[in-house]
Amino acid sequence: VAVLEGHENMLWSAAFSPDGSRVVTASSDNTARVWDVASEDAIAVLEGHTGTVRSAAFGPAGNLIVTVSDDESARVWNLARGRSEVLKGHQNVVVGAAFSRDGRQVVTASRDRTARVWESTTGAEVAVLAGHRDGVWSAAFSPDGTQVVTASADKTGRVWEVASGRFVVLKGHGDVVVSAAFSRDGSQVVTASRDNTARVWDVESVTELRARAYATVPRAALTKKEKKQFFVSAD
Repeated sequence: VAVLEGHENMLWSAAFSPDGSRVVTASSDNTARVWDVASEDAIAVLEGHTGTVRSAAFGPAGNLIVTVSDDESARVWNLARGRSEVLKGHQNVVVGAAFSRDGRQVVTASRDRTARVWESTTGAEVAVLAGHRDGVWSAAFSPDGTQVVTASADKTGRVWEVASGRFVVLKGHGDVVVSAAFSRDGSQVVTASRDNTARVWDVESVTELRARAYATVPRAALTKKEKKQFFVSAD
């Protein structure tokens, strides 16, 4: 259908706009590019990163793009205004990012062992989700935007409450967890690992367990199955 040529180094990701008319690409030439699929023309070159751009994605309205880079930053680009907000705070390569469903927030994943939540229009940092013991490979919002799921090289996934920073660890994989996502209705999470498996987790069960752990039930009162499946972040 189309060949999109113009980058000066290898590409790391490509994603469609919501209406399918455009594509954004991320490259080791330190840029992202926005392409018109029909004409195969680059309609915008997003310059500003000083390292490889690992990923780029459109927001739900199609007017914003988030990019992440080896320069330890992310950027949210407003295509109409022709400028970007720089999201600075990570201490290592930023490898992934995603918008919330309403487009108001962005979550970023970094090898600095954290995910961070930001306001997409101002670049203000909303939350630092810290607790993983190795780099975070991906992060995604729940459909309602109140939770984030992360995947980490520490062989776990985590489901976080954005407002409180509380989390439950999804423990069971035998190798790096490279990706995680909520189902469309937010009732389940799927994680993918280098251990050759994917696992599907019931979010309601995770939430119930977390509520018990943070309320009055000590960890010792959890069942053996619960202890094995979930390593809860509070005693």
